[in-house]
Amino acid sequence: MQYSFTVLTPIYNRKEFLPALFDTLKNQTRRDFQWLVIDDGSSEDSRREIEEFSRETGIFSEYYYKENGGKHTALNYSHPYIKSDWVLIFDSDDTLTPDAAETICAKISRYGNCPEIGILSFQCALCDGVPLVEFADADDTVSDHIEYRINGRRPGDCCEVVRTEVLKKYPFPVYENERFLDETHLWLGSADEYKTVYISKVIYLAEYQSGGLTRQGLTMWVKNPLGKMHSQIVGLNPRCCLSFRIKRAMLLIFYGKAAGKTLGEIRRLSGHPLFVGMCTLPGLALCLYWYRYLKDGKN
Repeated sequence: MQYSFTVLTPIYNRKEFLPALFDTLKNQTRRDFQWLVIDDGSSEDSRREIEEFSRETGIFSEYYYKENGGKHTALNYSHPYIKSDWVLIFDSDDTLTPDAAETICAKISRYGNCPEIGILSFQCALCDGVPLVEFADADDTVSDHIEYRINGRRPGDCCEVVRTEVLKKYPFPVYENERFLDETHLWLGSADEYKTVYISKVIYLAEYQSGGLTRQGLTMWVKNPLGKMHSQIVGLNPRCCLSFRIKRAMLLIFYGKAAGKTLGEIRRLSGHPLFVGMCTLPGLALCLYWYRYLKDGKN
């Protein structure tokens, strides 16, 4: 069977969120999607509950367990098990509006035959329903992540449905002894090759848990400096506006120093040595400020 799209949920010791997760999926007005759960080495086994949910609701669900490596490695691990052409990455502590699946399917029907369209980006909101990112137009806007989100100065979380071939084409790099790499690699890294449709409709409600990735902040980033270096290097794309690139270069110096790299190594690894070199002094000042910040225990 060809499913309309795949709901891909990486989980790690979040069993208490399963009942709410089940509710948001079974309440969908359309259920012909695949629910793919990748367990990233949890100490608790959720397989039985997910299989029982599948039997009760008729929603096709699959559960796979892997050794712990971080969310990005769970996304990589999912590739052979995706049974559709589009994927919604859906965290275990968040909620979909009841018409989310139906809305996604309508947009896939409209844009699925356009090979240059790689991502459908819907609005995401907190529980109060106010979008985290305001889109410019009530109608669909075709652009890309660099032009619309970065150069258009629209930061914040959205709900992206990505074409499966794009997800597989841009696997996340994995660094030894690091457990986190953000999704900048996918959204920004694919922007030169694929367009994104920005859709002014909230279908995703985010709930940032105290133990979730979003809340863990600077301390977590410093523990994963090679992954954060990679995210800054992707952001040095010359198509990005100058202010964004300067910030990426400064952050690259900070995370590079956290990874034990010399300034020469950081410049060489960046792929833009002259530009990063010009940002060295403010980057070192940022290092000094944040090292003091961390030492004071403010994060």
